[in-house]
Amino acid sequence: MKYKALGKTGYEISVMGIGGIPIQRVGQEVAEQVIAAALELGVNFLDTARGYTDSEEKFGYALRGVRDRFVLATKTPARDAEGARRDLETSLRMLQTDSVELYQLHNVSTKAELEQALAPGGALEAILQAQQEGLVKHIGVTGHNDQILLKAVETGLFATVQAPVNAVERQFIPVFEAAKARGMGTIAMKPLAGGSFMHPQLALRQLLAEPLLDVIIPGVDSVEQMRQNAGLASDWQPLNDEERPLLEQEVADLGKGFCRRCEYCLPCPQGIKIPQVFILEGYATRYNLAEWAVGRYASLDSDASACAECGICESRCPYSLPIREMLKRAHKNLKP
Repeated sequence: MKYKALGKTGYEISVMGIGGIPIQRVGQEVAEQVIAAALELGVNFLDTARGYTDSEEKFGYALRGVRDRFVLATKTPARDAEGARRDLETSLRMLQTDSVELYQLHNVSTKAELEQALAPGGALEAILQAQQEGLVKHIGVTGHNDQILLKAVETGLFATVQAPVNAVERQFIPVFEAAKARGMGTIAMKPLAGGSFMHPQLALRQLLAEPLLDVIIPGVDSVEQMRQNAGLASDWQPLNDEERPLLEQEVADLGKGFCRRCEYCLPCPQGIKIPQVFILEGYATRYNLAEWAVGRYASLDSDASACAECGICESRCPYSLPIREMLKRAHKNLKP
């Protein structure tokens, strides 16, 4: 495994880390197997969040006895001091630890949110207090809005910045350039664009060649994924002349308006598993598995036609996707 310094934090972290969203979909036994494999393979950076349902709890149990082998990051969506402190205390309890190496403001998306978090009585005030108490070692910020994240970086108040970077989403590169100029650590989330690539290893290898990135954190929910990811990080090669066009074609096919499977849109009041609908649509329209996808779609408890167009999902989506229209399109593509 190869390692890099995480900015000025003093931590040497594996260039391949673990993203904590997918672990929500599997049981405790799998979480423990993933952590055991990570230890074996030299992966030592783990990112989760208070908002990822039981992700912290599963990792907390899995880390018992090996907690000191990981640089652990989690996040709060709170913008006020009281909420941030409450989230931190809950996270420490779920993770079964006395402190975390990195505590991040989660998904800061607007100027108003950033200003509230940094103002007196805001989330940063509580996190700084927790840092003085030794509960938090370093403070970071994450988001899906490049202009807002750039403002956050320019404050000089954070040790790290985390943003989605992959073959499709390159708009955060200037943010990481600004962060590097200030000695901040850089964390690339969504390196596989929510599992949208047909050639995921090519997408990861492209990012491993990017000097601006300290660590990339694809989501992991199996030992097989952990081994594949770690194997790439240990012995990767730049894309060759045959591979580069394959990835470029995928980028062109995906465009910008696609679901990254972050699941922030859930739960849907009508019970629609929104990311799953879009996954099935992709199998039908991009992967030539229409018959299989249509059959799976027919077995869903609530398909896209159940959408009441309340718009709650769109208000939660960090990518501002027109989910209601996308559901209509998916239903048309998947309905026999």
